[in-house]
Amino acid sequence: MFQIGCAEKILTVPLFTELYGYGVFQGRRNLGVRDPLFCRACCFDDGTTRAMIVSSDLCTMDRLYSAERRAAISQKFHIAPDCIAFTATHTHSGPALGTDCGIGSGEPDPRFQTIWKTTVMEVAEEAVRHPEDIKEAEAGRAPLTRKLGRNRVEPEKNATDETIRWIKFLRPDGSCKLLLHSHGIHGIATNIPFHKVVSADWMGAANRKIGERKLADMPLFLLGPCGDVNTYTSCRELKNDTAADVIADDYIADLEKSLRSGGEKIADLTIRGVLKTCEFPVVEQTPEELRRDAETFRPFGPHHADRLEEMALALENGANLKVMNEFQAIRFGDKISLLFIPGEYFVEDGAALMARARGRYCIAATVANGSGQYFPSAADMKRYPTIQSALECTNNCRFGFYEIYCYPFRHRFKYRDDVAGFVAANLLTLEESI
Repeated sequence: MFQIGCAEKILTVPLFTELYGYGVFQGRRNLGVRDPLFCRACCFDDGTTRAMIVSSDLCTMDRLYSAERRAAISQKFHIAPDCIAFTATHTHSGPALGTDCGIGSGEPDPRFQTIWKTTVMEVAEEAVRHPEDIKEAEAGRAPLTRKLGRNRVEPEKNATDETIRWIKFLRPDGSCKLLLHSHGIHGIATNIPFHKVVSADWMGAANRKIGERKLADMPLFLLGPCGDVNTYTSCRELKNDTAADVIADDYIADLEKSLRSGGEKIADLTIRGVLKTCEFPVVEQTPEELRRDAETFRPFGPHHADRLEEMALALENGANLKVMNEFQAIRFGDKISLLFIPGEYFVEDGAALMARARGRYCIAATVANGSGQYFPSAADMKRYPTIQSALECTNNCRFGFYEIYCYPFRHRFKYRDDVAGFVAANLLTLEESI
């Protein structure tokens, strides 16, 4: 008999902890909690193999922390590391996590790091200790009645995620123990003037409403590819703090309609997983080249230039600025595939990836197992081939350019133009291998 155990617990955020997600040197010190952040764990057991997904209401995951907690969970609960995944919902109103958050993007608070690590183990243990029998899964897709996001990189084309992907795990009595649901929009509805309070944003509001409407005992949100998609509205535009609920209400209406219509019943839930560390394709530079780029950046702000000069100095002192990240795939039978992406993937690349997957019901979960930053599309890479092209970028946040050229804040080399294709090829190969 297939079994699932679930647990959740609030992540306490100390006052004045810096929040993460709206750019560098924002000084967003937490002044209170609008709505709480949760850490959730779900343990799957097919009788032979276990798997676990740990989801946190945070902006990103950290590679080192994910590996550390994965090892601890594996050792304590006898779950293969390949089958343990860590995801974030991508709210931009939670603290930075880990040791590699990016210079100036929110100083990690040691108190919160300890709280997160402790909470992960607590929910993992509760999920393992309290399994329930599951008869079958049911999977489907909910088309959106209207767009919930807008494309910030190509507003004229405005490609966004048009679908909610969902998987229900049903008890023998037909009730829903767990609902995996996935959609791709940034978690930035709760922005100015509420950007200095903790919030799980629209994804947290959606999870709460799933519970209130008794659609599932446990909702687990997996962020779909949306590195180029913002919410269609926000607190700044509405001039109140209701934006997250406004978006969540539309989302839940379409999701609930699809759940009522039903999906495909899936009895084979045999668990298989694989985790692989890869070196990502980057443009390697010499210290001299980095310093020349720093001077090119200097006219529109010192921060990029300063970071590039630091990268040059780091190289001269023996640092390795290449990029390593983890790819992971977990499958349930032949029809359900979860593909975990260690960063932010663009919406059209994500749709193409899920369409090519072997699993009929594929969810590509981004910002998982680490923070590799953005993996821009090849088209976007070609749109801004040089640093100088930033001077031609007309929108106020330089979206499109920003996703490509934020690399100095992590002291890493820039990704090559084919990085999105590299991500897709590796994930599809991993899925095929299991």
